[in-house]
Amino acid sequence: MTIAPGGKRVSRNEVSYDNGRFVVTYALPGQVALGVADCPSGWFCFYENINFGYPRGRLSDCGQQYLGDYGWNNRVSSADNSTTTPISYHDISHFYLFTNYNPGAIAYVGDAANDKAAFVYRYC
Repeated sequence: MTIAPGGKRVSRNEVSYDNGRFVVTYALPGQVALGVADCPSGWFCFYENINFGYPRGRLSDCGQQYLGDYGWNNRVSSADNSTTTPISYHDISHFYLFTNYNPGAIAYVGDAANDKAAFVYRYC
């Protein structure tokens, strides 16, 4: 389990940042990706691998957030939105990549957006 600066291990397979604003969940040893979106209600999640493969990052705050603050630049391959609002993803130059509408899951963000997200924006 890789912990970016500022992270605090809160369970066997989770690391929390900014007092719980951002949470990373890692697969437990021997666990395989189920290919099913599993973002908790009220959060939006993004996965490092296609088909919702862990590790999974999750946020819930409104507005723009920089994924690099948590070591997640250029790591998003799939996404799941369990909030009531859309989430847009942008690269380091703020170039628009894609929107994850609510509720909705994207098993693969596509070649043009894969591993390029640096900013997310939740419209609230």
